[in-house]
Parts: sequence; C-alpha cells; structure tokens
Amino acid sequence: MSDLYKYRYTRIGTTGCIPTHKIFINTQDNKIAKFVFADDTFIYGVVSDWFLRNSDFDTRRPIWSEESPSFIENEKRLLEIYKASHPLFKTEINTN
Repeated sequence: MSDLYKYRYTRIGTTGCIPTHKIFINTQDNKIAKFVFADDTFIYGVVSDWFLRNSDFDTRRPIWSEESPSFIENEKRLLEIYKASHPLFKTEINTN
C-alpha cells in the first residue's frame, strides 16, 4: 500500500534553516511529513502538534510548478548552496 500525502504548508526558508519546502502530511499518520524542495527532491520528517495546530494560514501554491519561475529558480539556487554547505544533507528524487 502506498502512502498518500496531502499538502499542508509552504515553509519559507530563513538563514540557518533548511531552504523553502512544501510540507505534505501523511493521510494515515498526521505526524509523518514529506518535505518537497524546489528541485522536486524530498526528505521525510516528523511534525509537531504545534505545527499541526498553527499551519492553517498558508497562501502559497501546493505544487512547485504553480509558483513563479523567478521564485523557483531562486529557491533552487539557495538549495544548491545549502547542500554544498551541508554535505550530510541528502534528499531523495521524487518519482511521482
């Protein structure tokens, strides 16, 4: 059985944090999340109860391709810089 994820929020990256990513919550277990980056790679993570209670104010698009091209290109550049600075940070290729 494959896991299904529902879009919840776009977390804008700030200095010292991982770059901007879109957070998708697992429909079977709402603590498990998939963080999708501008280059369409992802990592899995766990979200807190606080996040689930306080993330209903999102105004971004749920799919990267729906964002403005300049925003996507900037976020890809920031992700490349972050990955170069943090060699242990590895993402998986999205096959969907």
